Amino acid sequence: MKDFPVEIVAGLVGLVLTALLAGIVFRKLRFPVTIGLMLVGMALYYLGGMSPALHVLQRIHMTPNFILYILLPTLIFDAAINLDARELMRNIVPIFILAAPGVVFVTAMVGLAVARFTPLGLNAAMLFGALISTTDSAAVIALFSELGAPKRLALLVDGESLFNDATTIVVFDIVAGIVASSLLLNDPAEAWQLTTLVRIPGQFLLVFCGGGLVGAAVGWVMMLIVRWSRHDPLVEVGLTTVVAYAAFVLANYYCRFSGVMAACAAGMVVSYSGRRDFDARTLAGIRNFWRFAAFMANGLIFLLLGLTESFLIHDAGRLFHVARAIGVAIVAVLLSRVLIVGFTGLCCNRFSRTGNQITLPMQFLMFWGGLRGALPIALAVSIAPGLVSPAERTLVIQLTLGVILFTILVQGPTLKRFMNRFGMMGAAMERATGP
Repeated sequence: MKDFPVEIVAGLVGLVLTALLAGIVFRKLRFPVTIGLMLVGMALYYLGGMSPALHVLQRIHMTPNFILYILLPTLIFDAAINLDARELMRNIVPIFILAAPGVVFVTAMVGLAVARFTPLGLNAAMLFGALISTTDSAAVIALFSELGAPKRLALLVDGESLFNDATTIVVFDIVAGIVASSLLLNDPAEAWQLTTLVRIPGQFLLVFCGGGLVGAAVGWVMMLIVRWSRHDPLVEVGLTTVVAYAAFVLANYYCRFSGVMAACAAGMVVSYSGRRDFDARTLAGIRNFWRFAAFMANGLIFLLLGLTESFLIHDAGRLFHVARAIGVAIVAVLLSRVLIVGFTGLCCNRFSRTGNQITLPMQFLMFWGGLRGALPIALAVSIAPGLVSPAERTLVIQLTLGVILFTILVQGPTLKRFMNRFGMMGAAMERATGP
């Protein structure tokens, strides 16, 4: 029987310790911890190449299943059980616009721009547009929590990043299906005709709502079991762990629905029902456990993001060779982001009462805070080799890395400066901080 290498365990333990120590250092330096951890991860990869004893660092990086089935359920479930349902419903219109039509709009605009101005063909460009359309939940929620964003701004950004993880994965899968069908046609452009595109909303609703229903059902069953547990805190905390991962795996892997929506719906059911079925001590224990789990997941995800960025850059070739294409992708992403945020603000402000509008400073921070992170990388490396040519797949990965580096290393550090300028720093320091 072949066992797994102990060096991998040692490497993960070392990464956890590194994340904790780096968190202390970056907080003392008043530098965003999430961004600092990614830089440390990138440095660790190159450090691993300098010593045989540290070579294991070059063997540890994120894979699609590790992100989707290990890290993402933790981050989604923690965010869901801490969402204020009433405030969420008051702001559901802008969140829905950003997380549903917004993702589709960004996919189309970025995909068409990249197909027009870079060497990517239409199929590969649309895949890139779909995977880059999400604002990464780990990066956005952690950074806005750390900076103490105002409550409503944080809710809008958190809600969007929470739900558009789900919509992005759904849209990416739909686009991948269209690309696969186009390979059977003499003219690949025929797959993007109106007769095909009109079926997308129905597919989207099925996968999106199906995931929500699966998650709600799993959460409801768990709450029935809780009533039989006679308020055993350890059992109840354990059950929440089971429900988070069971909902995600059942929906995403077995039912082919949205696992993110399933974990989100399960978390909201647990949060709502838990106020009645959990005693105060157990409820506090559950929230503390998931706060700790999200803290660890965030720390690991940014260190692994740095390691994976360096690994993929080394594997895919130097990014400066495709600097022009990366520049096109960055401009397309920023332009599509400013348009959809501006459209959302315009629509909501037109029908909102005074005092409840999305102000221009809030819109700017929502635009500039649209960071990209781990999920686009997971989707990029998950593209099956047969869908696009090897050269196009490599270029998609390079464009993804370039956009992520820009958003995290340029937009991330300057976000604090803009929040200070608009007088929005420290307005919500009571929010849980990220790693």
